[in-house]
Amino acid sequence: FDTGGGTQHVTQSRSTISRTAASGTAPDFKGAINVSKDSVNGVDITVPVYNFAETHYIDDNDVTQVYKVTLFNLTGKMNSGAFRGFAAGEVLFLGASGSQRGSGDWEITFKFAASPNRTNIPVGSITVPSKLGWDYLWVRYKDDVDTTANTVVQVPAAAYVERVYDFGDFAGLGI
Repeated sequence: FDTGGGTQHVTQSRSTISRTAASGTAPDFKGAINVSKDSVNGVDITVPVYNFAETHYIDDNDVTQVYKVTLFNLTGKMNSGAFRGFAAGEVLFLGASGSQRGSGDWEITFKFAASPNRTNIPVGSITVPSKLGWDYLWVRYKDDVDTTANTVVQVPAAAYVERVYDFGDFAGLGI
């Protein structure tokens, strides 16, 4: 297993620690990161991703073409139910590789990544109720006026949670 994490591009911070201007007041972008005149560019960060692999020895009679196609069809799917202590939506099946050992069983390694489900995610003045581990959260920004700094700023207008992976029943893995 590997808990080194993965990278994610984010445009919104968890909180702004400080704002300092050369003169006057620094604009308040409500947590938007790396703001330019017309866009919010964000930053790549390390996020919790638990990568793990399991090697199983499976009887030759069970490693049929139908089974191999099942593995293929589950690749790139999120778990539809609890799996290895993780809730539905937290585990992504990355695929399997295997080879037959002589004329006997098959040695197959199954690869997974886990990312935690989240609730009550703050995005500026918006609270996103929930996001499954492998759903994608993005933010739409709008122009606003920071009257204290007397300037136009980009602030969160809406937050979206997108389903980018289908669910799969990991019971089909046979492990």
